[in-house]
Amino acid sequence: MKKKIRILIVEDEYVIDEEILCRLNEMDIEITKTVFHSRIAIQYLTESEIDIVLIDANIKDDLDGYQLARIVKKEFHKPFIYLISSGIQDNIEKLNESNPSGIILQNSSLKQIYFSIALAICNDQESSENMISNADENTSLNLLSNCLFLKKNNHFDRVSFDEIFWLRAENNYTVIHTLKGDYLYSMVLKKFVEKLPQKQFLRVHRSYIINLHKIEGFEGKMVIIDNQHIPVAKNCYKCVFDLLPTV
Repeated sequence: MKKKIRILIVEDEYVIDEEILCRLNEMDIEITKTVFHSRIAIQYLTESEIDIVLIDANIKDDLDGYQLARIVKKEFHKPFIYLISSGIQDNIEKLNESNPSGIILQNSSLKQIYFSIALAICNDQESSENMISNADENTSLNLLSNCLFLKKNNHFDRVSFDEIFWLRAENNYTVIHTLKGDYLYSMVLKKFVEKLPQKQFLRVHRSYIINLHKIEGFEGKMVIIDNQHIPVAKNCYKCVFDLLPTV
């Protein structure tokens, strides 16, 4: 059975028609509670599992709708949608300051309200997944002052920058070739540029970042590192070969 979207409504003007609320409850949405005061809403959020909050932007309380919205987002990390009565529809700039997940106007249809809620939940889930993905990347590729901790299977190896020969792009993956072996990451090559010291590493081709300290020689328009011939793109010729004094 599909899990219902649990909603808390905070309003004192009945922006959403009672009949529409009943019909929403018949769908994959559960209106867990409707409260008229911001402080009660905060208490309820503390005690209950809520997916999204619908907030009357014009609620008359010691905390207005905008203040409550900031608390919902900052302290509870929940998406929220403003409920807008006809009297404040022109105040778009103030509404956007707190970055709501959506806006529902008074007298909106059932379909408009449902899709506003569904879209807000979908966007929030995507944002959370991206945050988790970024956190995973940062965990598996921890940057210290002179090294990276590179992951192979479930183990992390400390690899100093001096032990890295080159990085090669393979579609959406990157191979990091080091003295300790090769490491495969499901990250595009350009994401590694900012993780490596610029004075030591240089992207010389769309498929390669090299450790300049590891250049053993060059032949034509290719540099040799760990017996590997690595192509140098035309726009990088001068930058690379000017660093290699010849007699």
